[in-house]
Amino acid sequence: MDAPDKSRLTMEQFCGKVCAFVRFSPDHDAITAELTGHMEEHRDALLEAHPDMTLWDAETAAARAMGDPEELGRALNESHSPLLGWFQIWFRRAVWTLAALILLVTLPQAGELATDLTAPLSHGLNMDSLLEHYDERDVVADFTPAATWQYQGYTFSIPRAAVIRASDGTLTLFYTMQASHPNPWLRGPQFDPWLWAEDDLGNPYSSYGQVIPYQSSAVLSGGGLTRSYPFASYYDLWVDQIDPAASSLTLRFDRYGENAIYFTLPLKGGT
Repeated sequence: MDAPDKSRLTMEQFCGKVCAFVRFSPDHDAITAELTGHMEEHRDALLEAHPDMTLWDAETAAARAMGDPEELGRALNESHSPLLGWFQIWFRRAVWTLAALILLVTLPQAGELATDLTAPLSHGLNMDSLLEHYDERDVVADFTPAATWQYQGYTFSIPRAAVIRASDGTLTLFYTMQASHPNPWLRGPQFDPWLWAEDDLGNPYSSYGQVIPYQSSAVLSGGGLTRSYPFASYYDLWVDQIDPAASSLTLRFDRYGENAIYFTLPLKGGT
């Protein structure tokens, strides 16, 4: 088969010959698109000026008007350096990877802020602030529960819990809950809106997920995610207005009736 005549190249053939001299192949598509756009404009102008011209004649004339494809290809090769081109590609990939990592780190923090905003203003305390003003509080109990429980691959535990007596005589339980998982990508399970409590006298302490929206006064069990790490997340939680006659409190997560979390804490004593 004879090689195509340089003076009668189609637009596609012309672009192929130009790109054959450009070493940086990732730019071939962009070069082809730009050259094709110029040739199509010239072709359309020829067809408008010469209605009797065939489409093939107009396309080959437009390609011929672009000049020698080898000379054009060598010139474009100088401005499309492989070194600079690959540097730009890997730089963009590095930027997108960094952005993705930043997003993975900041999303849990954004979730923490959103959760904190749902708490009533009367519950400004958390475990850290409680410990900072420990001597100013009427601490009824302070202990480190040893029990753990498993749910959907997570291991839940309570590193520390404290009970304080309010001015009206009722009790408030503050506690930190840890949710750990061997997979570093599984962080911050959303169980806390449905974690409610019940004391040994049968009094329930409802959570956000159990009350009608906007009835914040009915929420007596709450809190949210405060710290998230690759293998563990921590929650500052509370149960408010506990009957002072109660001696223990049971935390429950049974949104689907499975008693996934069922853990009893004492309300008095401890070290």
